[in-house]
Amino acid sequence: MSEKKQEIAERLLDGLLDHLCERLTPAQLEGVITQELDYLLAQSDRFSLSQLVSVEQVQTTARKYAVQMDISGAIPELVGDMVERFYDHGIQGQRQIGEVLDESAVEAFLDKLLEIPLSQHGVAWLGRNPVLLAVLAGGAQMGVKTVLHQSLPAPLRAQLLKRLPPRWLASLELRLQEWLLRRTEQLLSDPYLYRDDNLEELRDLVLVAWQDFAQRPVAELRELISSEDIQELFVIVFEYWRELRHSDYFNSLLDTGVQAFFDKYGDSTPGELLAELGISREMMLDDALRFAPPILAVLQREGLVREWLRRQLGPYFASESALAILEEGL
Repeated sequence: MSEKKQEIAERLLDGLLDHLCERLTPAQLEGVITQELDYLLAQSDRFSLSQLVSVEQVQTTARKYAVQMDISGAIPELVGDMVERFYDHGIQGQRQIGEVLDESAVEAFLDKLLEIPLSQHGVAWLGRNPVLLAVLAGGAQMGVKTVLHQSLPAPLRAQLLKRLPPRWLASLELRLQEWLLRRTEQLLSDPYLYRDDNLEELRDLVLVAWQDFAQRPVAELRELISSEDIQELFVIVFEYWRELRHSDYFNSLLDTGVQAFFDKYGDSTPGELLAELGISREMMLDDALRFAPPILAVLQREGLVREWLRRQLGPYFASESALAILEEGL
């Protein structure tokens, strides 16, 4: 009797596996996916995000991937290969820069840049920086000397250099440098320079320069920056981030960000959160029907779906409780 129960249980298991595998074939899979997705979306409205996961769980997971996970050197290498492809593809043809970056975006960025106090204070700070002042004054001094050198006739210049004592020339050059340094500092510290109408003129100058730049082919960017430059910049930023992510400051920012997310969406249902993020049922269904059928087809062909189902259901059909139920029905 025991052998007969086990035989029946095995036949029931095989029948159930046949049924489930049939449900996962392309002929029926679309209906199954649509039905299950609608069911999940309907049931998701019963729970809030905070009921399903906690802030601490998400913070722990975020720290694991953002801080603790060891980052392979293959990532910079992959990014380098992608940058090389993007760069080669992007600079082909005669597409103009203005077609890639719209002027309205440039105007919006420029307006915001000139609006924020950081920009104006930053320029004022540069005006008080002694190194910058020295560089600007030195450049102006070199310009003055070049103009005098080119404007004076060679015989007159030679006579002046011959008649003026060297110490006079050195003193004159030192006085010129000091005067230029004072005038540069006064100019950059003058509040008039940062008035709204002057900033508006600066904005117009930048936009005029942009209009000329926007008409150039994208291919000309090759002369300004190479793919190697982009890759090296990425490596610099990547290495900086690798160090930053281990700091207490970054961990505090990460936890604060997760907490802010839960403060805003913790009481929302998963369906409401998806809608807020712009993810619709149609988008999810489209992606599921794009990826699930070919993946399941391969798994079905290799027998892995049936094998997985047997591993999950087989122990039950071989259990004493299942055999006892069969015995009651015999």
